[in-house]
Amino acid sequence: MKRFSVLFFFVLFLMGCSFNGLMSESYNGEKVQTDEEAAELFEDENLLIKDGLESRYAFLNSNTVFEGITEGGVEKTLSPGSYMTGKDIEPGRYKAATDSASAIVVYDDQGDRVLETALNYYSTEAVLELQEGYRVDYITRQGEITLMPFAEGSDTVLPAGIHTVGTHLEAGGYTLLTKELPVRRENFEDNIYFNAAGMNSMSLSNPDNEIDRESGIPVTLYKGDTIITEHPLVLEKH
Repeated sequence: MKRFSVLFFFVLFLMGCSFNGLMSESYNGEKVQTDEEAAELFEDENLLIKDGLESRYAFLNSNTVFEGITEGGVEKTLSPGSYMTGKDIEPGRYKAATDSASAIVVYDDQGDRVLETALNYYSTEAVLELQEGYRVDYITRQGEITLMPFAEGSDTVLPAGIHTVGTHLEAGGYTLLTKELPVRRENFEDNIYFNAAGMNSMSLSNPDNEIDRESGIPVTLYKGDTIITEHPLVLEKH
C-alpha cells in the first residue's frame, strides 16, 4: 500500500474532509490510497504518524534529553543574533515576551534545531529551558527582547516553548483543547497529538472567545516527558 505524507492528513482534517471521500480522488494522476495505519492511529489515539513530519516538528530530528531545568538563569537582553548557552547566556529556565514580530530558534548541543517559534500578536511569549551548549537565535527587525529567569509552574494555558512534565506541570491525564501537542517522551516513542476541533492561536488570543471544553481530546503525560510547542496550548488536568 502506498503511503502518503501525514501533512496531507493535516490539510484534509482542517478542511473538514473525511476518509470516506478519499478513494475517488487523485494526485498527479494516481489514485490516492488511505494510509490505514495512520487512520487507525488517529482514530484510536489522536496521534499522527511522524514519518515526513521532521521539518514540521524539529525536535524529531534531535536526540536531546531535556533535563527539566528548575533553577538558574541570569537576565539577558538579546539583540538580533546568535547566543550560546554557557557562554553568552547562563543555563536556566527563561521567559521572553513581546508583541513585536520576531522569532526565537533554539538548537541543542549537537546543533540540531529543537524549537522555532514566532512571537507576535497571537503568541506573545515563550518559555525556554536552556541547557549548556544550546544556541539561541533571535530574529527581528524591531529591536531587542529580554530573557527573564522564570521558575513558576505552568497554568492551564502553556506559552509556546519547552515545558518538562514533573518539573513545571504535573504528570497525569489531561484534556487538550488546542490543536496540537508535540511531546518528547523520556521512556517511550515521541508523540504528536492532533485535535482537529481544537482552538488555534488566533482564537486563543482573543479575550472575547471562550474555551470550548467540548472539543477536547484525552492525553496522558508522564514524569520526564517534555512538551516542545511553537504555539500556546491549553491543557486541563483531569
